[in-house]
Amino acid sequence: MPRTRRLEADAEQIAIYLTPTEQLVMDVISVRRKKRQEVRTSPSEIVADGLWKILVELEGVNKAIIEELSAVQKQADEGTDNVKVFPKKT
Repeated sequence: MPRTRRLEADAEQIAIYLTPTEQLVMDVISVRRKKRQEVRTSPSEIVADGLWKILVELEGVNKAIIEELSAVQKQADEGTDNVKVFPKKT
């Protein structure tokens, strides 16, 4: 049976650097989530959850606003294909 894909199709891989202590924190969170039988236990999901928590609780930005901006950006990206291809001279 194949693994369930939990990341979005448009997710990009980025590099982050963690100290050994920070890595231990990630491991503790992952183990605790697994013990509670949560689905979001990967490092990517833990970091994403933390970023949302910071944005919503500390920065006071509503999650719906960010999702709306993301939808507008996707529409803009899809509608700006005004590239004209010129034939090569031979």
